Amino acid sequence: MKSIEIVFIGRANAGKSTLIKELFGFKARIGRRPGITRAPLRYQLEGLAVTDFPGLGFKRDLKGYERLVSETIEHMVKDLDRQIIGVHVIDAVSFMAILQRHAVPLDVEIFEYLLDLDIDPIVAVNKIDKLKVLDETMNTIVSRLGMLPPYKQWTDRVVPISAKRRQVDALRRLLKQRIQNMANVSLSH
Repeated sequence: MKSIEIVFIGRANAGKSTLIKELFGFKARIGRRPGITRAPLRYQLEGLAVTDFPGLGFKRDLKGYERLVSETIEHMVKDLDRQIIGVHVIDAVSFMAILQRHAVPLDVEIFEYLLDLDIDPIVAVNKIDKLKVLDETMNTIVSRLGMLPPYKQWTDRVVPISAKRRQVDALRRLLKQRIQNMANVSLSH
């Protein structure tokens, strides 16, 4: 049976490490400023690996940083004994602020990159506790990622969360579903 690896990827300071700590109880290093996770951190559970990738978009040597992440993910995808579940963590507040400046958020590129690697990512829209209008923000995010609103039709792919406030149950259920589906596919072959 193929091993399963869950990779957490997103912009710097999106809350990836906090989310991993909340979901799995690992003692991930977290901080108030971006850039705490500087290299991919890998954790092992029974038959499951969890990788916390450094955030993209913060370091001065962005190209080298992105190359480290992309080479690591591409290596994982090529590993025939491994199945990948991608969790793309988006900071909802930052995403909307970037849109206000009429720019394309880096998160759109990250999402498209994961799709190009044939990874069907779960999009964990984090920091929803800081939003004034949840539905409108979520609809804007899914629209920018190339999905038709309303976001609630994408519950198998997009989930609003607040890692800091421990509001991650919907993501936990979705991960369990994906893991179960992958295990069933592996057993049937």
